Amino acid sequence: MNRALQLALLTPVFFYINNSMAQGFIADSKISVDARNFYYNGDYRQGTGVSKKEEWAQGIFVNYESGYTPGLIGFGADAMFLAGFKLDSSPDRTGSGLLPKRASGRAADEYSKAGYGAKIKVSQTTLRYGISLPKVPVLQFNNSRLVPQTFQGWQLNSTDVDRLTISLAQFDKTTAPDSTDQQDISLAVKEGRYSAAGIGDHYRYGGGTYKLTPELNATYFYGELNDVYRQQFVGLTHKARLGSGTLTTDLRAFASRDVGAAKAGEVDNRAYAASFGYTVGNGHSVMAAYQVMGGNTGFPYINNPYLPNYVQYHDFGSAGERSWQLRYGYDFAALGVPGLSFFTAYIHGDGLKKTGADKEWERDVDVSYAFQGRLKGFSVRLRNATYRSDDVRDIDETRLIATYMLSFF
Repeated sequence: MNRALQLALLTPVFFYINNSMAQGFIADSKISVDARNFYYNGDYRQGTGVSKKEEWAQGIFVNYESGYTPGLIGFGADAMFLAGFKLDSSPDRTGSGLLPKRASGRAADEYSKAGYGAKIKVSQTTLRYGISLPKVPVLQFNNSRLVPQTFQGWQLNSTDVDRLTISLAQFDKTTAPDSTDQQDISLAVKEGRYSAAGIGDHYRYGGGTYKLTPELNATYFYGELNDVYRQQFVGLTHKARLGSGTLTTDLRAFASRDVGAAKAGEVDNRAYAASFGYTVGNGHSVMAAYQVMGGNTGFPYINNPYLPNYVQYHDFGSAGERSWQLRYGYDFAALGVPGLSFFTAYIHGDGLKKTGADKEWERDVDVSYAFQGRLKGFSVRLRNATYRSDDVRDIDETRLIATYMLSFF
């Protein structure tokens, strides 16, 4: 976005907020603090290269969101501050994604970054410029490490039409969780699926969700990384009472192809997925998912693909791959232990269009506890993944995360 438009958004925020206007701006403000202590251990079981990635760090994420000044047009401002501190690392164990890696091979002792957002609201439509955490089917920010990935650009969100939510955006830069530098947005190169040259000047998306009935939602989104690829998404979600529980159905379809200069090479993918979950009041839940990759190439994405079989470690999105998932969970509140929950999942994929690569699988175990009473806001989560493949290196991965969340106003 050019500087003139930035100033047009920022000037009303910083120069026209007087005592009367600040009533909504300040009174409706929210501040949240997420202090995250993260231990990561990735143990590669075979092959050449680094045998282990192991680091421990403390992160903090402060998010401020103002309200809006009164009047037909409301003005507001947001800000984020993110920081990380090394607790344990060594040059032979870096690269976990928790901490920036210096040219010397050592992890940074500490790092920090910050950003702002200026916003305008008319009725139920908001235009915002600045730092952002987008979460739509074609673009999902990464929040799986110490601090979240951020994007820089503008967004428009509207709920003025009854039962319809509309989102439009253009982002020009992104900052990875383990970096302080703004970078151009690029296509993920997981397992060499696409070329590292797949970098675009900007990423745009548009779409929305329409509530057909209180139980049924329909979603459409279009996204494009210019001169790299474009992607369309259609989805349906439905919830219904079934016996003593709730049945959730989630259907997703993607169509992706290269565009413009095709900087990452050919992109030709059609992805289809269906998942069905059932939860009952006695704490038990089960879920089954099936995912299919069509076309000549694997699933393209920026980060965190919106696929049901994207789990702790792998995405099961290689060209030609068919994968299924079975999951079981239990909420121990049913046994009088509120805050304690557990799930385990098994995902199996085969049919990969790669020489010598026939199948792969992953098994996940996830246990979390959210403390109650005076320690409310403090939670501990243990995640373990076992991944085995004919294609790439096997890994056993463990993450131990202690989080303390505070909210003000």
